[in-house]
Order: sequence, then C-alpha cells, then structure tokens
Amino acid sequence: MKRRFYVGSNCGDAKAGLRVFEINSDTGMIRQLGQVDDAVNPIFLAASANGKFLYAAQQVAPGAEGWTGGVAVYAVKGVNLEKLAEYPCAPTVPCHLSLSHSGRQLVWAEYRNAWTGVFAVGRDGLLGGPQARIQHQGHGPNPARQEAAHCHCAVTTPGDGCICVCDLGLDQVVVYDAEVKDGALHRVEGAGFQSVPGAGPRHLVFHPAADLAFLVTELDSTVVSLRHRGGGALEAIGTYTMLPGGYAGETKAAAIKISPDGRWVLASNRGHDSVAAYSLDAATGRLELKAISKLGGVFPRDFEFTPDGKFIVVGHKLSNEVAVYAFDGAAGELKQTANTIPMIKPLCFVFAR
Repeated sequence: MKRRFYVGSNCGDAKAGLRVFEINSDTGMIRQLGQVDDAVNPIFLAASANGKFLYAAQQVAPGAEGWTGGVAVYAVKGVNLEKLAEYPCAPTVPCHLSLSHSGRQLVWAEYRNAWTGVFAVGRDGLLGGPQARIQHQGHGPNPARQEAAHCHCAVTTPGDGCICVCDLGLDQVVVYDAEVKDGALHRVEGAGFQSVPGAGPRHLVFHPAADLAFLVTELDSTVVSLRHRGGGALEAIGTYTMLPGGYAGETKAAAIKISPDGRWVLASNRGHDSVAAYSLDAATGRLELKAISKLGGVFPRDFEFTPDGKFIVVGHKLSNEVAVYAFDGAAGELKQTANTIPMIKPLCFVFAR
C-alpha cells in the first residue's frame, strides 16, 4: 500500500522547505510527489483528521506586533498544497503545534521567547477566535540551556479538556484549561509534572488506549512514563535512560513516538544518533529498554512510523536526508534500508490521514 506523508524543514533561503512524499509500505520505497517552494522554515506540521488540511508552524508575513512566527493553513489538493491563510502568533517560528482530538483547536509552543497559545479551528479549516496566548517566565539550573523558560511542545489531553505544555527551561509540564475564558489561558493548579532538575522536558505523547503518557527529556536523555489521572494530573511511574551504559559523549534527546499497535515507545537521540525502543506493559505503565539502534545519518530530530508500523521514516537533519528504516516489531530494532532522499535539514514528519 502507498501512503502519503509530509516533511517540513529548517530550509532558510532554500526552496522546497515543505514537501510531499509517498512510501510503499510493502517495500519501504519512497518518492517525492510535490513541494511548496515559498514555505519558509516550516519546522512542525499537523494534519487534519479528514485529510483536507495541513497546518505548518513557519515564518509568515509580520503581523500587527511585527512578529513573523505563525501558522500557515494549506488545503490538500491531491499531491499539491495550496496556502489558504497564515496567522502570526509568536516572535519567532513555533517549534511545535498540534490539533486537538476533536480538531476544533490548534495549540502551539514557541521556544525562544517561551510563548504558547491556542487557536480555534473552523469547519472550513481556517483559524479564528477565541485565540489566547501566554508567556512563561522563570529559569532552570542549567545556565546554558535553562537561562529562561522555553516552551517546547503543546498537546491536548485525551478528551481535550486540558492543554499540556512542556517547558524545557522550567523543568515542567504546565497544564492549562482548554476552554479559553475572557480571552486568556488559565492554569490548572495541581496538574502537570515537575521533572528532575536540569532534565529539560521536550515532548509529551499520550497513549491511544491506556491512561498513560510518555515524556522525553532533552538534557538528560531519558524517557519518563506517566500515569494520566485525568484533569491534566500526571504521576511518574518510571524513568528510563536512552543511552548505552558508559556513554559520555554529548547528546540531546529529540522525538518520542508510540507504535501504531501501542506496544512500543521509541525516542531519538541527536549526538549519539540513535533510536531507543522500549516495550510497554500497558497494565503497569512500565517500560523496558529492548534496543538502542544506531542510525546511518546524523542528528535525528524527528521520525515517524508508517501507519502499519512496518517502517520508520527519519530526518537526518545534519546529513540532509530523509531515510527509511525497517522496524522489527518483536525486538524493537531498526534496520536501515537503501531508501533515502536528499532534503535540507528535515525536521518534522506527519502522515496524511
């Protein structure tokens, strides 16, 4: 079966920052179908459930505040993407965005200045009110990376009642009520999660069936398994290293994903250039590290499973290529295939719904 997916990149002045690919899920072969030449630094993507729209965190025309970080809405027209509108929302390009489960809200996080916010999504796919945003304040113990707050991820909880924002600078997952009241976001007291000082929470994913969530912490390269108690309450179950024993080199954890069958949690490391795979005991929420697969490229910022779980597409950011790996669903190991396509600094993958 052939499945379409989209790739965003930190393209700078280069063309084709946003591309459309196709993968044959039987063979792992990939080919490019289309591209958007005028998408500047589309570094994170989200696809609507109905397959009609693609949302990109990218550089946009300056808004009233002079901000050029925003969200562009694209209509999916076969293999082509037609930009419908763009919305400034932050001083720089947001590093993350996601759609709520209902598809009626889009939440985003901006790293450099620690802004996070929410858009309402209309039935026509366009964004509108109510819109709210808030800037985080504070710092953490790492003076090089936590000199200030840094919002790195924004996702809604199952049921869409809360918005969870990973703040790398504050060592926190901050939780807001998803209902915008009086044009503002309101924090849910007693919810969220406080990581180990200096860990640097980066991305959070919720399990599709169990009351579990998994947090990857960038600065200490660990994965934290969490019990989701509802209302944004997150309780730690266990913390697991992503690195082999004795490794002392510089590395930064990046993406975290759950396999389509819900049995595996995978996370990527930049520097060690690997993907760690954990088997999940869904009853207890505990993880067991099964494999750390070294990759054939440099700096895997993002990766994604094919919908059937047989392959994983990886962005080797500093090798400037999109690569395909076969996934062993029994051992958790990745095996590189010969299927690669050059692309400048690929950063984000999302499969068409």
